[in-house]
Amino acid sequence: MFYRFFCAVLLPILFLITTIEVNAHEIQKERISGADRFEVAVNVSKKGWPNSSETIVLTNNIAYADALSAAPLAYKLNSPILLTQPNKLTLATKKEIARLHPKKVIIVGGTGSISNSAANEVKNMGIGIERVSGKDRFEVAYKISKKLSNKGKAIIAYGMNFPDALAIAPYAAQEETPIFLTLKDKLPDDTKKGLREKNVNHTIIVGGEGSVGKGVETALPSPVRIGGKNRFEVASNIIRKLNLPTENAFLSTGMTFADALTGSVLAAKQNAPILLTLPDRLPSESKEVIYDKNINNFTVLGGTGSVGDKVLDIPHRWEITKPSGTALQGFASATSVFPGDKLNLYIHSVEPYKIQVFRMGYYEGEGAKLVDTISNLQPKKQSFAADPSTMKANWSPAVSLKIKDSWQSGVYLGKLTNSSQKESYITFVVKDKLPQASIGVMIATNTYQAYNNWGGKSLYGYNSTNSDAAVNLSFDRPYNNGRGSGEFFAYEYNMIRWMEKQGYEMTYFTDTDIDNGLLSNLNSKLLLIPGHAEYWTKAMRDSIQYETKNRMNLAVFNANIAYWQVRLQQKDRLMIGYKYRANEDPYMKTTPLEVTTKFRDNPVNRPEKEVLGLMYSGIPEQKQQPLVISNPAHWLYNGTGLKKGDKIPGVVGGEVDSYDGQMKGVEVVAASPVSLYGEDSMSHVIWYNKPSGGKTFAVGTFYWNWFLDSFGHESFAKPNKTIEKITTNSLIKLLKE
Repeated sequence: MFYRFFCAVLLPILFLITTIEVNAHEIQKERISGADRFEVAVNVSKKGWPNSSETIVLTNNIAYADALSAAPLAYKLNSPILLTQPNKLTLATKKEIARLHPKKVIIVGGTGSISNSAANEVKNMGIGIERVSGKDRFEVAYKISKKLSNKGKAIIAYGMNFPDALAIAPYAAQEETPIFLTLKDKLPDDTKKGLREKNVNHTIIVGGEGSVGKGVETALPSPVRIGGKNRFEVASNIIRKLNLPTENAFLSTGMTFADALTGSVLAAKQNAPILLTLPDRLPSESKEVIYDKNINNFTVLGGTGSVGDKVLDIPHRWEITKPSGTALQGFASATSVFPGDKLNLYIHSVEPYKIQVFRMGYYEGEGAKLVDTISNLQPKKQSFAADPSTMKANWSPAVSLKIKDSWQSGVYLGKLTNSSQKESYITFVVKDKLPQASIGVMIATNTYQAYNNWGGKSLYGYNSTNSDAAVNLSFDRPYNNGRGSGEFFAYEYNMIRWMEKQGYEMTYFTDTDIDNGLLSNLNSKLLLIPGHAEYWTKAMRDSIQYETKNRMNLAVFNANIAYWQVRLQQKDRLMIGYKYRANEDPYMKTTPLEVTTKFRDNPVNRPEKEVLGLMYSGIPEQKQQPLVISNPAHWLYNGTGLKKGDKIPGVVGGEVDSYDGQMKGVEVVAASPVSLYGEDSMSHVIWYNKPSGGKTFAVGTFYWNWFLDSFGHESFAKPNKTIEKITTNSLIKLLKE
């Protein structure tokens, strides 16, 4: 369903007409099903051969081996493939043979596959019989090849399983290319003979080296391999590598062969490839090629027991696979907005593009929900000459986005996609007007900006031009990191996915919102900091410190928090941070408590441990080290079965915090040895009972959230039940007290 809206923006902004597409990736599907595989084959036949067929190919319904190479022959003869039991035709198959009035039925396989009694049933219908058989599947494939034209090309597939051969069957059929079968490590004699007789000078290997080994590959003429880590990826890669048309695609279960076999010839007739799926869900490999090729029309082979009804309920793809670089970038006019607000999006694009707006979360593992699409946006080139004093992008708005009242509080990504399918993000947060959720989630947008070097500068020398860090940074510029999302995917997204999966009620806001006093109006019991919130303003520190004394509890699932003080000015669009040059900060003389230095240093003198119970201590020399249990009797470990000295590998690293023994009420529950700058030290996990009554749980490491949900960090971590249990125990206590 499409909605049109008109957005007129006065000089110097051009008049825009945009289209809202609520269901921009609407899937159209037709199902060819039946009570069993025999009926599915019959209904495929009725679909592709509505009147008659001079020839029918008949195969055994359970012996896939003989049938693997049959599709090219069936296609050449414009014949459907029907199935039979070994000793008797099913009633459905017999009726379909009668309906088609063929002159000949070609039986694929010897009498062990289809007996003479079944063949005689066909003869008794007045139909001629031809049998293609052999001593084994390899000879059957060879004999089928003899009936195909000689074009110098062949396909080699593993003969001891079915999916790879059937996935390429529509292509092989259209090309009249024989499908030869092989063992993993040995090329059978009949296959060798077929390659010689067909004068094959080019071979396509279907499947990875686990199916067709390297030794077989070296024995083939001019081999090209289409592999993959599993059958689903092989089928997807066939579409990619052979650049197959994708206006329509067939979808079949990848767990049995019958539907893909009988459907392969119809797929070839319709110039469509075959994709494979699990019965209850679409594998990521199949899903990705559907996204990449924008496949919208499907013919589903088999009943719901083979391919479930919800398999093709495909959400829009929010992940970026083709980063745009500088050809497509953008930023929002505010870090956060309320429903009903308008948000200006400043976008540079050299090609037409669209915007898909996603709310990020768990969503049954999909990770996001599409809430809006704006299509048919025309190129708008912007200047990349940043203001040298602030790195501000002096861009004009491209789109005015209305935040709908129905949009739930959360982190939103506007995914930009241009006509070359290159992609980038714009990130913003939607707040609650009357937040009632028990958990408030702080998104660390100051830290996003501190590390952002768009225009050439960040607050760090390592990624700034001439290694000269900036002092003033504008929020009016794209994020160079996270493909436009800033630091969101580093740690925050993992925590949000896990929290929403568990069903916690949360309301979201940014550093800017806390700077403007949002916490005082928040009814939440818990403030949750999931990300690397290294940069706070004085107003943020004042508010968080005050509110978490006794009115709210605090959960910190990261490290190096509240380390640097910064200021926000120019209606919160400019962040100031002198850092190591704090003596140059003009506030040193006028307003010393707002000097942009470390909170723990003069003249601010507010060490972060006053709020957190621990403080930043450094960057470990080793990337990942184990979390070491030091106090297993603590209630945080209830249900874990951990003992003192037990280790959870990989949790500690990136940057770490430590408890210095000075804050009363701190309980150390894990003490993990680390080496910091050549010296032995500790990374701590603590529970802090504040004298005024507030509670704080702090994990003291960057990587904790990856062990709750490892999305995007799978090579470093995987979900850990013990970390999950400790986290759950902490949240129960923090939300109760």
